[in-house]
Amino acid sequence: MTVKEFKFQYALGALSRSALANFATNTTTPKYILTALANDKEYFIRKEITKNCKTPVNALITLSKDKEWLIRMYTAENPNTPVEVLTKLSKDKNEYVRRDVAYNPNTSIDILIKLYKDKNYIVRESAKLVLIDKGIKV
Repeated sequence: MTVKEFKFQYALGALSRSALANFATNTTTPKYILTALANDKEYFIRKEITKNCKTPVNALITLSKDKEWLIRMYTAENPNTPVEVLTKLSKDKNEYVRRDVAYNPNTSIDILIKLYKDKNYIVRESAKLVLIDKGIKV
């Protein structure tokens, strides 16, 4: 499907929820489609985009600002989420988002140490486990 065809069908609402979900989960889906779907109104579609290992950085940036905390949490889990986004998500109001930042392999030691001092026990313990796993005494 060309960019023009996708944009036209997507704008018309001619693509079924199933087709959109297939685009979202398929690792061969073109980046322009994944980026467009990062703004989809359906929670389920945005969630699936966060789990796709081929989701481009610009889509992950969009998803990191989602109003739904679960979308931000899944974005924190994506191994392609850049450090700058993880840094912002490490300050998220939701403890589960912050917890999953600790588990992301791109999270810097500095952020892990800050998470280790988090007010929430779950976040602190998650950061502690990752720091220990990296050989850092806490």
